[in-house]
Amino acid sequence: MKWICFLFAIFYSCENIEAQQAPHFKWSEYMKKQELHWDSISANYYTGILLGNGRLGTNIYKENDSSIRFDIGRSDVTDQRPHYPDSIFAEQLVSRARLPIGKMLLEMHGKIISVQMKLDLYNAEASGIIQTTKGEIQFTAIVPTGEEVVMLTVAGSAGEINTHWKWIPEKSISPRISFGSVNPKRFNYVNNPPEELKDSAGYSICYQPLLHYGSYATVWKETKNQNKAFVTIAVGYQLVNQKSPVKEAITYLQKCGSKKISEIERVHRQWWNTYFQKSFISIPDARMEGYYWMQLYNLASATRKGKPMVDLMGPWFTSKTPWPAIWWNLNTQLAYSPIFTSNHLEIGRSLFDALNSNVQNLINNVPVEWRNDAAAIGRISSYDLVSPLITGDIRNGRFEPGDLTWTLYYYYQYFLYSRDTAELKKHIYPLLKRSVNYLVHLLYKDEKGTYHLPSSQSPEYANTVDAHYSLSSLRWGLQTVLRIDSLLALNDITRKKWEEVYKNLVPYYVNETGYMMGKDLALTSSHRHFSHLLMIYPFREVSITEPSSLEIINRSINHWQSLDKALAGYSYVGASSMSSLLGKGNEAYHYLNTFLNHHGEANGLYRESGPCFESPMATVTSMLEMLLQSKGEVIKVFPAIPDAWKEVSFENLRTVGAFLISAMKENNQISFISIKSLKGGQIQIESDIMMEALMISSNIDKGKKYELIRNGPKTILKLTMKKNEKLILKNKPQPKFRESSPVFKDLFYNNFWGLQKRKLIFKNSD
Repeated sequence: MKWICFLFAIFYSCENIEAQQAPHFKWSEYMKKQELHWDSISANYYTGILLGNGRLGTNIYKENDSSIRFDIGRSDVTDQRPHYPDSIFAEQLVSRARLPIGKMLLEMHGKIISVQMKLDLYNAEASGIIQTTKGEIQFTAIVPTGEEVVMLTVAGSAGEINTHWKWIPEKSISPRISFGSVNPKRFNYVNNPPEELKDSAGYSICYQPLLHYGSYATVWKETKNQNKAFVTIAVGYQLVNQKSPVKEAITYLQKCGSKKISEIERVHRQWWNTYFQKSFISIPDARMEGYYWMQLYNLASATRKGKPMVDLMGPWFTSKTPWPAIWWNLNTQLAYSPIFTSNHLEIGRSLFDALNSNVQNLINNVPVEWRNDAAAIGRISSYDLVSPLITGDIRNGRFEPGDLTWTLYYYYQYFLYSRDTAELKKHIYPLLKRSVNYLVHLLYKDEKGTYHLPSSQSPEYANTVDAHYSLSSLRWGLQTVLRIDSLLALNDITRKKWEEVYKNLVPYYVNETGYMMGKDLALTSSHRHFSHLLMIYPFREVSITEPSSLEIINRSINHWQSLDKALAGYSYVGASSMSSLLGKGNEAYHYLNTFLNHHGEANGLYRESGPCFESPMATVTSMLEMLLQSKGEVIKVFPAIPDAWKEVSFENLRTVGAFLISAMKENNQISFISIKSLKGGQIQIESDIMMEALMISSNIDKGKKYELIRNGPKTILKLTMKKNEKLILKNKPQPKFRESSPVFKDLFYNNFWGLQKRKLIFKNSD
């Protein structure tokens, strides 16, 4: 059923709508409930307190019964050995691996009896009280935004007045070697020179030269005031020997030391408060809601605009990992996936700027004969993005040609969510075009004129011709370059070739279990990666409404999850997103709870042999997809809410087309939906508000055409909005409009995250 109507200001005037911009709850009080608490302390890296400014960070946990450790990490400190791209697969894990820095120990006179510590997410500050057999120690710690230092303050009482600080440097060696993943003889690996410890002009210095070129240094300064000790720590890193990392670190300390602590804290808190307030969600499950805010905190602590892109560890280094680099066959993509709907596009600049700064290296990653129009990246790289897809690997199928194209899917999302046409034309399209051309160069035709990809890896599984992993990337890439070429009226000379390839590209392979891995390769054993299902999610290029396609999708997901022996964290998160896409809120919720039950570490990190940053971030994405989804002009509000959630609220979540959406569900019924258009454009809002109950108000036009469509239990509103126009949809049965605000918690009521002995409260009886 369709209705063509005129839009009238029915229940609010223009002035009333604009007045709703005023704060309607106290952020500081709300975020206090999201704090992480510790009433015990362990020597486990995954239970520490995390602080970071996007590049420099510390992790705070126990060294032994009488000392606390502050691990110091800087994301871009990597070895600088020559690349040997033809020598061995994944040599970047040795030649340009992340390197350890060290830890600062707070040594106490007595043994630890008890602790009470917290991490204030809203202000990004850690604090605590440590009781020992000799007295008490109080500490605070921040890694302030706007500075490149770790700031620690300690005050002691009774027998703990004069505590001792001790720096422990860590041996400068690739974790791939120290972890025991590879034999150093295989690489003719020679250790970096030993560190040099010295004092100079009131600074303590640990200088670490590198074997080939470059060096790094940790510099710290301690000052005392009565019973308080102040320690500031900085890390310098230089790639060229003529420049001094010691001087760089001292400059950081001097810059920080020239300012009042109160001013440093003000700037720092203001940045974090503004960051969090860009969007808001509230759900009845306190554990899951707390995980969401903890991960948004971890994301901005690990990377942001002007800082290095995030690898698998972020600034919280540990040598107990085989993953000291950047992975391009899932990890990078999932790590950046939550920035769009959460309205934090600015965080993505670290990835996008890394791509733009290293275009020539991406070009050099392909064989010489294709460098005029192609670019690619292999599975692993350092921050220089050097990861050649060499001819030998192409011949034996030991490569993943879809990695760069899948990464650029997220860069293209940046355009869709921002509508930044200049970025699309200058950066996104040229690089996407090259990545698609690389895949096209690999194709061969059969006797029927059908294009095929040669044997390549389906990540985490096996090699196969027409691997769906790269085939789906190519299919999405071809659609997108053709769409951009039309949008920008570029008349690209390659367009006819792309159209011909797309028309004749081999279809996906299907058997009785659903989508296969590729030609002649079925999924017969447990597979943690959803590499064979990218056409379902995230590319969403197979129909979820056409019955036969939907049946294949369901069959594929069920079969993949039924083989559960090797499933990992991101397996459950991927299944949750696919369930949300299909409108299955209960299943989506089940998969997220499975992830949290098995992989929810105290500080929000995730481990598979070592820390892996991507799965917690993808969990945030999956949560958001239960609340809001968008593709093209269609925005779905509350598309996959589980039955257990009777009340849900969110504010200023972002969609494709640069719209900000706010909405609230009360008593299992949508009370309102608010839409603000940042750039103008066509929009379709799909919701559960019955057509007859819908009331509409706009802050700009008093009358405009719109279309209402009933689609089963859903109502779809179609109209065109102007830039900065705001629209409110209200459900008539709701007696009074109220804005998005925190909802009642009836699941996992108590503050869950951090390390706590107290028993978990599952149900709220209040």
